[in-house]
Amino acid sequence: MNIDVKVTPHGDYLHVEVRGIGNYENAVAFWQQVADACEAHQCFKVLGEQYLLDSVTTLEAFDHPSIFKKVGITTKYKFAWVDKNPRTRETTQFVYDVLASRSISFGKMFNDINLAKEWLLSKG
Repeated sequence: MNIDVKVTPHGDYLHVEVRGIGNYENAVAFWQQVADACEAHQCFKVLGEQYLLDSVTTLEAFDHPSIFKKVGITTKYKFAWVDKNPRTRETTQFVYDVLASRSISFGKMFNDINLAKEWLLSKG
């Protein structure tokens, strides 16, 4: 696994930072770590920041619903996500679009971490 994951609990949300290579194996390992951390802290609001050197392929993006099902991520999770690499941002948005179209999880992409946190913690 060539990714670095840091999870910081903040009471009402978890801040997750991930850096490394975007591929299927890393995606499975990463989302398992996120799901495990959420369960351990009983907190399902996740503020995510990523900087990946490469993206998953389009086929791997389409596999994210099965990845989420495999690791136990459901609609009780809420993700506010910031992709800090402009080269991978479009693919990350595509992954979220695939998940949303299948009603797998609830999330939104942002360009600014403060706006992402504000949305995540909003009551809406």
